[in-house]
Amino acid sequence: MISKKIIYFFIIFLFQVNFINSSEVKIVTKVNSEILTNIDIENESKYLLILNTNLKSLNKNELYELSKNSLIRQIIKKEEVVKYFALGKHSKLGEELLKKNYTALGFENKEKYSNFLKNEGFSIEILKEKLLIDRLWNSLIYEKFKNKIKIDETEIKNRVKTFINNQEKVYEYNLSEILFDLNTDYKQLIDFIDNYGFEAAASKYSISDTSMNGGKIGWVKNNNLADKLKKQISNLSEGQISEPIEIPNGNLLIKLNQKRELENKVDLDLEIKKQINFEQNRQLNSFSLNFYKKLKQNSIINEY
Repeated sequence: MISKKIIYFFIIFLFQVNFINSSEVKIVTKVNSEILTNIDIENESKYLLILNTNLKSLNKNELYELSKNSLIRQIIKKEEVVKYFALGKHSKLGEELLKKNYTALGFENKEKYSNFLKNEGFSIEILKEKLLIDRLWNSLIYEKFKNKIKIDETEIKNRVKTFINNQEKVYEYNLSEILFDLNTDYKQLIDFIDNYGFEAAASKYSISDTSMNGGKIGWVKNNNLADKLKKQISNLSEGQISEPIEIPNGNLLIKLNQKRELENKVDLDLEIKKQINFEQNRQLNSFSLNFYKKLKQNSIINEY
Protein backbone atom coordinates (compact mmCIF):
# COMPACT_ATOMS: atom_id res chain seq x y z
CA MET A 1 0.00 0.00 0.00
CA ILE A 2 2.78 2.43 0.95
CA SER A 3 4.74 1.64 -2.22
CA LYS A 4 1.65 2.32 -4.39
CA LYS A 5 1.23 5.74 -2.75
CA ILE A 6 4.90 6.56 -3.37
CA ILE A 7 4.56 5.58 -7.05
CA TYR A 8 1.35 7.65 -7.33
CA PHE A 9 2.90 10.79 -5.88
CA PHE A 10 6.03 10.30 -8.00
CA ILE A 11 3.89 10.18 -11.17
CA ILE A 12 2.02 13.34 -10.10
CA PHE A 13 5.35 15.08 -9.41
CA LEU A 14 6.73 14.17 -12.84
CA PHE A 15 3.52 15.43 -14.49
CA GLN A 16 3.79 18.75 -12.68
CA VAL A 17 7.47 19.18 -13.63
CA ASN A 18 6.74 18.44 -17.28
CA PHE A 19 3.78 20.82 -17.24
CA ILE A 20 5.94 23.62 -15.79
CA ASN A 21 8.66 23.05 -18.38
CA SER A 22 6.17 22.95 -21.26
CA SER A 23 4.71 26.28 -20.13
CA GLU A 24 8.19 27.83 -20.11
CA VAL A 25 9.38 26.57 -23.49
CA LYS A 26 7.30 27.75 -26.43
CA ILE A 27 7.76 27.25 -30.15
CA VAL A 28 8.02 30.70 -31.71
CA THR A 29 9.12 30.14 -35.32
CA LYS A 30 9.91 27.31 -37.69
CA VAL A 31 12.50 27.97 -40.41
CA ASN A 32 12.27 25.13 -42.92
CA SER A 33 12.79 22.12 -40.62
CA GLU A 34 14.44 24.06 -37.75
CA ILE A 35 12.30 24.98 -34.75
CA LEU A 36 13.02 28.11 -32.72
CA THR A 37 11.79 28.44 -29.15
CA ASN A 38 11.59 31.41 -26.81
CA ILE A 39 14.67 29.98 -25.03
CA ASP A 40 16.65 30.08 -28.30
CA ILE A 41 15.69 33.72 -28.75
CA GLU A 42 16.61 34.48 -25.14
CA ASN A 43 20.08 32.99 -25.71
CA GLU A 44 20.48 34.96 -28.95
CA SER A 45 19.63 38.15 -27.07
CA LYS A 46 22.48 37.41 -24.66
CA TYR A 47 24.83 36.88 -27.61
CA LEU A 48 23.82 40.14 -29.32
CA LEU A 49 24.19 42.09 -26.08
CA ILE A 50 27.73 40.73 -25.71
CA LEU A 51 28.51 41.84 -29.27
CA ASN A 52 26.91 45.26 -28.94
CA THR A 53 26.21 46.76 -25.51
CA ASN A 54 24.28 49.62 -27.19
CA LEU A 55 21.41 47.16 -27.60
CA LYS A 56 20.69 47.48 -23.88
CA SER A 57 18.81 50.65 -24.77
CA LEU A 58 16.21 48.61 -26.68
CA ASN A 59 12.98 47.69 -25.00
CA LYS A 60 12.10 44.04 -24.47
CA ASN A 61 9.99 43.70 -27.63
CA GLU A 62 12.60 45.39 -29.85
CA LEU A 63 15.36 43.12 -28.57
CA TYR A 64 13.11 40.07 -28.99
CA GLU A 65 12.38 40.84 -32.67
CA LEU A 66 16.02 41.62 -33.37
CA SER A 67 17.15 38.34 -31.79
CA LYS A 68 14.54 36.32 -33.66
CA ASN A 69 15.55 37.81 -37.02
CA SER A 70 19.23 37.25 -36.20
CA LEU A 71 18.54 33.56 -35.52
CA ILE A 72 16.53 33.20 -38.72
CA ARG A 73 19.45 34.65 -40.69
CA GLN A 74 21.90 32.31 -38.93
CA ILE A 75 19.77 29.23 -39.64
CA ILE A 76 19.36 30.05 -43.33
CA LYS A 77 23.09 30.66 -43.72
CA LYS A 78 24.01 27.50 -41.81
CA GLU A 79 21.69 25.35 -43.93
CA GLU A 80 23.48 26.56 -47.05
CA VAL A 81 26.98 26.33 -45.56
CA VAL A 82 26.65 22.68 -44.46
CA LYS A 83 25.81 21.71 -48.05
CA TYR A 84 29.42 22.50 -48.94
CA PHE A 85 31.40 22.28 -45.69
CA ALA A 86 31.50 19.73 -42.85
CA LEU A 87 31.67 21.90 -39.74
CA GLY A 88 33.45 19.16 -37.77
CA LYS A 89 36.38 19.21 -40.20
CA HIS A 90 36.94 22.92 -39.56
CA SER A 91 37.30 22.83 -35.77
CA LYS A 92 40.86 24.21 -36.02
CA LEU A 93 39.59 27.22 -37.96
CA GLY A 94 36.86 27.65 -35.36
CA GLU A 95 39.48 27.78 -32.60
CA GLU A 96 41.52 30.34 -34.55
CA LEU A 97 38.46 32.55 -35.04
CA LEU A 98 37.58 32.22 -31.38
CA LYS A 99 41.10 33.22 -30.32
CA LYS A 100 41.00 36.23 -32.62
CA ASN A 101 37.64 37.17 -31.12
CA TYR A 102 38.63 37.00 -27.45
CA THR A 103 42.05 38.58 -28.09
CA ALA A 104 40.36 41.57 -29.75
CA LEU A 105 38.13 41.91 -26.68
CA GLY A 106 41.14 41.92 -24.34
CA PHE A 107 40.86 38.42 -22.82
CA GLU A 108 44.11 36.62 -22.06
CA ASN A 109 42.97 33.12 -22.87
CA LYS A 110 40.05 30.91 -23.80
CA GLU A 111 39.34 29.87 -20.22
CA LYS A 112 38.81 33.45 -19.01
CA TYR A 113 36.64 34.22 -22.01
CA SER A 114 34.63 31.05 -21.46
CA ASN A 115 34.02 32.02 -17.82
CA PHE A 116 32.93 35.49 -18.90
CA LEU A 117 30.46 34.05 -21.40
CA LYS A 118 29.19 31.55 -18.84
CA ASN A 119 28.49 34.40 -16.41
CA GLU A 120 26.58 36.12 -19.18
CA GLY A 121 24.56 32.95 -19.71
CA PHE A 122 26.12 32.06 -23.06
CA SER A 123 28.13 29.07 -24.29
CA ILE A 124 31.57 29.49 -25.86
CA GLU A 125 30.91 26.49 -28.12
CA ILE A 126 27.82 28.16 -29.59
CA LEU A 127 29.83 31.32 -30.17
CA LYS A 128 32.57 29.32 -31.91
CA GLU A 129 30.02 27.76 -34.25
CA LYS A 130 28.56 31.18 -35.08
CA LEU A 131 31.99 32.57 -35.93
CA LEU A 132 32.76 29.50 -38.04
CA ILE A 133 29.49 29.69 -39.98
CA ASP A 134 30.07 33.35 -40.77
CA ARG A 135 33.60 32.63 -42.05
CA LEU A 136 32.50 29.62 -44.13
CA TRP A 137 29.60 31.65 -45.52
CA ASN A 138 32.12 34.23 -46.76
CA SER A 139 34.22 31.44 -48.29
CA LEU A 140 31.13 30.06 -50.00
CA ILE A 141 30.20 33.47 -51.42
CA TYR A 142 33.73 33.93 -52.76
CA GLU A 143 33.81 30.52 -54.48
CA LYS A 144 30.31 31.00 -55.86
CA PHE A 145 30.75 34.50 -57.26
CA LYS A 146 34.49 35.03 -57.80
CA ASN A 147 34.11 34.71 -61.57
CA LYS A 148 31.48 37.47 -61.55
CA ILE A 149 33.72 40.03 -59.86
CA LYS A 150 34.54 42.79 -62.32
CA ILE A 151 37.48 45.02 -61.50
CA ASP A 152 38.98 47.55 -63.88
CA GLU A 153 42.58 47.54 -62.66
CA THR A 154 43.60 50.14 -65.24
CA GLU A 155 40.95 52.55 -63.99
CA ILE A 156 42.05 51.99 -60.38
CA LYS A 157 45.72 52.53 -61.26
CA ASN A 158 44.89 55.77 -63.09
CA ARG A 159 42.75 56.97 -60.20
CA VAL A 160 45.52 56.33 -57.67
CA LYS A 161 48.12 58.03 -59.89
CA THR A 162 45.86 61.06 -60.33
CA PHE A 163 45.31 61.20 -56.59
CA ILE A 164 49.06 61.15 -55.92
CA ASN A 165 49.89 63.65 -58.66
CA ASN A 166 47.27 66.10 -57.41
CA GLN A 167 48.72 65.84 -53.90
CA GLU A 168 45.29 65.67 -52.31
CA LYS A 169 45.11 65.39 -48.56
CA VAL A 170 44.67 61.82 -47.40
CA TYR A 171 41.98 61.36 -44.79
CA GLU A 172 40.86 58.23 -43.02
CA TYR A 173 37.27 57.94 -41.88
CA ASN A 174 35.93 55.65 -39.15
CA LEU A 175 32.47 54.80 -40.46
CA SER A 176 29.28 52.99 -39.54
CA GLU A 177 26.41 52.19 -41.89
CA ILE A 178 22.74 51.36 -42.09
CA LEU A 179 21.70 49.77 -45.38
CA PHE A 180 17.91 49.71 -45.46
CA ASP A 181 15.54 48.50 -48.17
CA LEU A 182 12.94 50.59 -49.97
CA ASN A 183 10.08 49.27 -47.82
CA THR A 184 11.56 50.73 -44.62
CA ASP A 185 9.72 53.72 -43.14
CA TYR A 186 12.46 56.36 -43.19
CA LYS A 187 10.81 58.60 -40.58
CA GLN A 188 10.43 55.61 -38.27
CA LEU A 189 14.11 54.76 -38.78
CA ILE A 190 15.22 58.32 -37.95
CA ASP A 191 12.98 58.39 -34.86
CA PHE A 192 14.52 55.11 -33.75
CA ILE A 193 18.03 56.54 -34.20
CA ASP A 194 17.05 59.60 -32.15
CA ASN A 195 15.63 57.43 -29.35
CA TYR A 196 18.08 54.52 -29.24
CA GLY A 197 21.21 55.52 -31.18
CA PHE A 198 22.68 54.69 -34.57
CA GLU A 199 24.25 51.36 -33.50
CA ALA A 200 20.98 49.97 -32.14
CA ALA A 201 19.16 51.13 -35.28
CA ALA A 202 21.77 49.41 -37.47
CA SER A 203 21.19 46.14 -35.60
CA LYS A 204 17.43 46.46 -36.09
CA TYR A 205 17.02 47.93 -39.57
CA SER A 206 20.19 47.27 -41.57
CA ILE A 207 20.15 44.45 -44.12
CA SER A 208 23.95 44.50 -44.37
CA ASP A 209 26.11 41.90 -42.59
CA THR A 210 27.57 44.78 -40.55
CA SER A 211 24.26 44.91 -38.66
CA MET A 212 25.66 42.21 -36.36
CA ASN A 213 28.18 44.67 -34.88
CA GLY A 214 26.05 47.80 -34.86
CA GLY A 215 26.83 48.77 -38.45
CA LYS A 216 30.55 49.35 -37.85
CA ILE A 217 32.66 49.42 -41.01
CA GLY A 218 35.89 50.69 -39.46
CA TRP A 219 38.62 52.90 -40.95
CA VAL A 220 38.42 53.68 -44.67
CA LYS A 221 40.64 56.04 -46.68
CA ASN A 222 38.86 58.78 -48.59
CA ASN A 223 40.43 57.69 -51.87
CA ASN A 224 38.85 54.23 -51.45
CA LEU A 225 35.35 55.70 -51.55
CA ALA A 226 33.11 56.16 -54.57
CA ASP A 227 32.69 59.81 -55.51
CA LYS A 228 29.07 59.83 -54.34
CA LEU A 229 30.06 58.60 -50.87
CA LYS A 230 33.19 60.75 -50.65
CA LYS A 231 31.19 63.91 -51.37
CA GLN A 232 28.64 63.12 -48.64
CA ILE A 233 31.17 62.06 -46.01
CA SER A 234 33.61 64.94 -46.60
CA ASN A 235 30.87 67.37 -45.54
CA LEU A 236 30.09 65.54 -42.28
CA SER A 237 31.41 66.42 -38.84
CA GLU A 238 32.29 63.66 -36.39
CA GLY A 239 29.11 62.09 -35.03
CA GLN A 240 26.96 63.29 -37.94
CA ILE A 241 24.87 61.08 -40.23
CA SER A 242 24.56 61.44 -43.99
CA GLU A 243 21.40 61.89 -46.00
CA PRO A 244 20.13 58.63 -47.57
CA ILE A 245 22.41 57.54 -50.41
CA GLU A 246 20.77 55.45 -53.11
CA ILE A 247 22.72 52.31 -54.04
CA PRO A 248 21.70 49.13 -55.95
CA ASN A 249 20.66 47.16 -52.83
CA GLY A 250 18.68 49.92 -51.11
CA ASN A 251 19.40 53.19 -49.34
CA LEU A 252 22.48 53.85 -47.26
CA LEU A 253 23.01 55.99 -44.19
CA ILE A 254 26.62 56.64 -43.21
CA LYS A 255 27.73 57.86 -39.79
CA LEU A 256 31.13 59.51 -39.44
CA ASN A 257 32.52 58.34 -36.10
CA GLN A 258 36.04 59.80 -36.42
CA LYS A 259 38.23 61.51 -38.98
CA ARG A 260 42.00 61.80 -39.16
CA GLU A 261 44.51 63.18 -41.65
CA LEU A 262 47.32 60.88 -42.75
CA GLU A 263 50.80 61.70 -43.96
CA ASN A 264 50.65 62.45 -47.65
CA LYS A 265 52.99 59.60 -48.54
CA VAL A 266 51.40 56.92 -50.67
CA ASP A 267 53.06 53.72 -51.87
CA LEU A 268 51.65 53.41 -55.39
CA ASP A 269 51.75 49.60 -55.68
CA LEU A 270 50.46 49.05 -52.15
CA GLU A 271 47.64 51.56 -52.62
CA ILE A 272 46.57 49.96 -55.91
CA LYS A 273 46.51 46.54 -54.22
CA LYS A 274 44.43 47.92 -51.32
CA GLN A 275 41.91 49.54 -53.63
CA ILE A 276 41.54 46.39 -55.73
CA ASN A 277 40.92 44.43 -52.52
CA PHE A 278 38.44 47.06 -51.32
CA GLU A 279 36.48 46.90 -54.58
CA GLN A 280 36.49 43.09 -54.52
CA ASN A 281 35.08 43.04 -50.98
CA ARG A 282 32.44 45.62 -51.93
CA GLN A 283 31.19 43.43 -54.77
CA LEU A 284 31.31 40.27 -52.66
CA ASN A 285 29.23 41.97 -49.96
CA SER A 286 26.65 42.83 -52.60
CA PHE A 287 26.60 39.23 -53.89
CA SER A 288 26.29 37.97 -50.31
CA LEU A 289 23.29 40.18 -49.59
CA ASN A 290 21.46 39.25 -52.80
CA PHE A 291 22.18 35.54 -52.37
CA TYR A 292 20.87 35.59 -48.80
CA LYS A 293 17.69 37.40 -49.92
CA LYS A 294 17.10 34.68 -52.50
CA LEU A 295 17.61 31.91 -49.93
CA LYS A 296 15.23 33.60 -47.51
CA GLN A 297 12.56 34.02 -50.18
CA ASN A 298 12.81 30.29 -50.92
CA SER A 299 12.66 29.32 -47.24
CA ILE A 300 9.47 28.34 -45.42
CA ILE A 301 9.17 30.51 -42.32
CA ASN A 302 6.18 29.96 -40.04
CA GLU A 303 5.39 32.13 -37.04
CA TYR A 304 3.52 30.69 -34.04
